[in-house]
Amino acid sequence: MKHQATFWKDLKSGHFVSMVKEASQGQTLSNSQQVFNVMKPLFAENDDVEAVYCIFLNAKNRILAIEKMFTGTISASAIYPRELIKRILALKSSAIVLTHNHPSGCLVPSAEDKAITIKVAIALLSVDATLHDHIIIGDGFHSMADSGLLNTVKSKFNNLLSL
Repeated sequence: MKHQATFWKDLKSGHFVSMVKEASQGQTLSNSQQVFNVMKPLFAENDDVEAVYCIFLNAKNRILAIEKMFTGTISASAIYPRELIKRILALKSSAIVLTHNHPSGCLVPSAEDKAITIKVAIALLSVDATLHDHIIIGDGFHSMADSGLLNTVKSKFNNLLSL
């Protein structure tokens, strides 16, 4: 029981954040469950506000970096596609996985969550980068890729280009 309390204290303190970031470089994540497993401890540091982390990937989908990009309030966090693109270009990344938490634990994506997913996906496609997924973390996780939203966006974008 004491070991469990120490682990929880370390987890809540953010002690594992740097370890997760360092250990993840060069690794691959092949599905939303793996992303959730890696990212969940990073949200324990400040679980009372929304935060947005980005996993930057190279052309072989190996992790270049995991970075906290934005923070917000208990119920919202702004995401700026322009800032994501600047960071993607600086890291020479070809794809990202966007993650953010819902402090309430609710996994249902808001209209704003869906809208920013679409906006980011289109912005990245326009600079030849890819949004592989946008995962909401709470009491479990919700994957925008698994739900089909990202395939719909990519398909409509490609149709638009073929006019």
